[in-house]
Order: sequence, then C-alpha cells, then structure tokens
Amino acid sequence: MLPGAKPTTLAVTFQAVLIASIIAATLPASAQESASKPPPPGIVISAANASTFAQFLPPAADLGIKYGLTMRVVPTKRIDWSEGFTAATEKYSGQVGLDAEDYITNYIAGMPFPTVSTTDPKAAVKIAYNWHMGPFMPDDFSLEPWGSFAYTPGDAPNSFVPDDENSYVCDHFVFLRYAHRTEVDPRPTLGSNNDGAEWKSRSEGWTGPTVSPNPDMRQVIVRYLDPNKKDASYSSTGGSRFEVTAEPNERCRSCHQPFWAYALPKTEKYSYRLLGTATMLACMTAEQEPAGIVARDKAFNFTEQPFQLRNAYILEMVPKNDPKLRDIVYIDSEAYVWIGAEFYSGSEKTAAAFPIWRSHPADAGGYLFDLAGEFYVPFDELPAGHLLVNASAAPRLFFRSLAPAHGDFRQKINTGSLSEDQFDQFGFWRK
Repeated sequence: MLPGAKPTTLAVTFQAVLIASIIAATLPASAQESASKPPPPGIVISAANASTFAQFLPPAADLGIKYGLTMRVVPTKRIDWSEGFTAATEKYSGQVGLDAEDYITNYIAGMPFPTVSTTDPKAAVKIAYNWHMGPFMPDDFSLEPWGSFAYTPGDAPNSFVPDDENSYVCDHFVFLRYAHRTEVDPRPTLGSNNDGAEWKSRSEGWTGPTVSPNPDMRQVIVRYLDPNKKDASYSSTGGSRFEVTAEPNERCRSCHQPFWAYALPKTEKYSYRLLGTATMLACMTAEQEPAGIVARDKAFNFTEQPFQLRNAYILEMVPKNDPKLRDIVYIDSEAYVWIGAEFYSGSEKTAAAFPIWRSHPADAGGYLFDLAGEFYVPFDELPAGHLLVNASAAPRLFFRSLAPAHGDFRQKINTGSLSEDQFDQFGFWRK
C-alpha cells in the first residue's frame, strides 16, 4: 500500500509513543492516570465533564462548551485519500525535494512528502507543504454566500446573538486551481497558465465593518507558483480597478476562512518548527452545514456534534516579514487539514480557533471535505461600548461560520463548472 494513503509512519508512531512515555514518567500518579484515559467512544463531553478531558480538547473549545457546545465522541475513522490524489502521489512524489532555502522543488501534484519522520531536520517544512498541497485541497469550489459571522452572548442561558458590527459577508466566492490539480480534468495543470498561477479566487458583493455595502465590488486574488512572488489582489468598485500585493498580517487571522481550508497561506512566507505531536479531539464528520449552531427564536445555540480522537502535528509558523506574529497549528497527520490553532503577538496569545469539518464520499473514491463551521475567539481588548461576554469584560465570543445560521447557502466542490475567464484579473471588473 502506498505510504501516502496512511501518512502516519512507524517513525512518527514510535516518536509519539516515546514522547508520551517521557511525559508520563515525569507526571505524578494522579496526572498519569488522567493522561492515560482519553474519552471513549459514546461519551458526551459537556460543561459538566470537560475539565476531565481538557488535554484532548482543541484550542477555544472550552469557551464553546461554556456556551452549550457538546462533543459526542465517536470511534476514530480512517480517512482515505481520493483515487486521483493517490495516483498523483504515486507518480510524482519520488521527484520532490527541497532547495537550499527549503523551497519545494520538482513538485507537480499529489502529496509532496508522503512519509515524514519527526526526527527529520526538515520535518516541519515538509509537513507545512503537505498541509498546503494536501489531499483535501479542491480543484475548484464555490460558496454562495461566504460569511464570517460574529456572535456575542444573548440574554438566555447558553445563547448568543449576531454581532453585525464584526461580521463580513460576501455574496459569491469562487476558487479555481491552475496547478497541482488531481480531481477534475484537465490535470495536473489548467490550460497554458501563462500567469504562472497556483490558484485564483474571485469574490463579489462584500459588506462588513470596513466595507460599505456595494453589490458591484469585486476582487480577484492570484497566488503565484514562484515562491518569491507575493500574492496579488485586484479589486474594483464603481468601474475603477486597483492592485495590491499581500503579506501575512494580524487582520488575516480574524477572517481566515475559507483560506485555511481551501487556499492556505503561502508556505514560503513563513518559517516553521515542529513542536511535537498530540492526540486531539476533532470534528471530521459534522452532521449539518453550518455545523453545531442552530437558530432558536431571536438567538442561537450550539448543538451536539461528533468528535473523534486524531493524531496531530504541532506546527509553529512565523511570518518572515513580521516575526512577532506566531501561529501554532495542529495538523491532522492523516488528512492534513488543520484541527486547531492558537495565534500570538509576541508572547501574548491573541486568539484561538478550531474548525468543524464535514466529510462525504467522493465520486472517485476517498473523501471530500467541506468546512462546515469554525469557532474563533479573539482575546484582544474590546473597543469602548462593544458588547461583552460578561460584566468582567471577558473575551468577546466569535463563532465564525462559512454559512449563515439561517437562510440559503450553497457550497460546491470539484464540479468542473468554473471557467478561466471568470478569474481574468485584467478584465474581471467588466464582467
């Protein structure tokens, strides 16, 4: 069997066991007993017992549980890669390497590094590239609408209400991969790709705290294959067009959907360290979309969702242009999707988040992944007059979902229905 079909290697497994043994040997007996008992399938984690399983909860889950989120633990499920991704890995992975600057070389499609040992000095950057090019990156997708919806606590117990002042909404968001394609023909490259693009995205009709409602506002973002070339953003409103280049920044963190799901940060713009491995609960098979949130009267509540224990790499990523910003990301070692994250500015933690994934069988075998929701909590100081979690000015509550908690929503992945002319950055404002 192809190693890439089940990424956890003997080296990784041995390392995880070794680390666990060392940690257990240094803990008191009571802590060792607690650490050796992960939540079994069938148990429901709620506010009543969350502290017992705190070491297995993803970042930010404690506040979600405080507001009614419950986690039904289900058996860990193997998540197979699609046939197209597996075939590309078999065909191309043997030629992939890293240059002197740790930039990827000779990569075409599939998993760049199907086996990774945690003892490899280059393990961190290899894991980062596997995340970036992983098995659940779509060749195309569309969202109508795309939202980053914010909520603050309501009057009723365990309820929250929309915080429109901090919500961003886009009427239509589409994404097209030009290189590294594995699911939709043509593969692995779309057309001549004269721009040298890895992917392009297009959004229309933005509204939000810093955006005046404008149904004519459009934006195309281009990610280039050249590791030294910055992303370019082309925007238009009222018939005019302007271009800017993009770098990692603090603002990206509070509105990073759907980019951490489908169009990850440019790998070469960060430095990486592998901090270790962890066993963590993650929602991989959400039952609704949006997941875990339901409207009741004028407020909203969290609902129960299935969570399973997953093995994760703990990856530190630091923007090269701003070393004070630091992210710690938990990457599933089989699916190579993120299952938790913590955000820092210097030594101060500024936010934490975890996603809620919905997986379903792909036509050609394996699975497709949809980002069905996300729980994102910023810890920064609140502006004067802003709604507070409680009278002690605790962190504001954000639950950010790709879909609104009510109303129409459409998310389509790998349909092959998107065309290149929809993403023409030099003429899109006329269309």
